[in-house]
Amino acid sequence: MTKQILQIENTNTEDFKNEILTGVSDVLKGFANSLQNNEQDILQTREETAKLLSISLVTLWEWTRKDIIPAYRIGNKVRYKKTEVLNALQQMNRFKN
Repeated sequence: MTKQILQIENTNTEDFKNEILTGVSDVLKGFANSLQNNEQDILQTREETAKLLSISLVTLWEWTRKDIIPAYRIGNKVRYKKTEVLNALQQMNRFKN
């Protein structure tokens, strides 16, 4: 195992501390963004999706049947991707000219 030596010149302790804090902050922001992106791709149940949209299960079934909201069938279960549901909601809410 080799030793690595770090030599710091021409900086004061306050600048060095701020540089470290900035680096750590950037890494944590990137980690938080990646977690948020992964959360968006999670498959949701019918109940979770209806709750997200504040609609009934019957309305969700109608929108799914009319291909307003994309759904995935896994065996006899229906699941929805959160990102796709939110995108479909934005499409529904666009005003037509």
